Amino acid sequence: MPSDTSTAAAPIATGVLLAGTAARDAIQHGLEPWTTLALAGGLSAVAVGLGVLTGFRGFDSGRDDDGRRRTTVALAGLALTCVAVGARIALT
Repeated sequence: MPSDTSTAAAPIATGVLLAGTAARDAIQHGLEPWTTLALAGGLSAVAVGLGVLTGFRGFDSGRDDDGRRRTTVALAGLALTCVAVGARIALT
């Protein structure tokens, strides 16, 4: 099983890249709905990565508490959806 540090690295790196790209685009071209989604996705991914890294409640993968797992799944789902939409927009 990978460590929390390596598990947290992927969403943090992806989130920083996506949020940075969206912020740069927002500065150059103004804030648009798609840019907002990309920025939200990047920040959500960073939040998920930091939550895993710090062991913030709701992100701990070692516990069996259903409420915490639902929180983790909901936040990870939000981050994944926003990252996917932002990436799709960035590629078109």
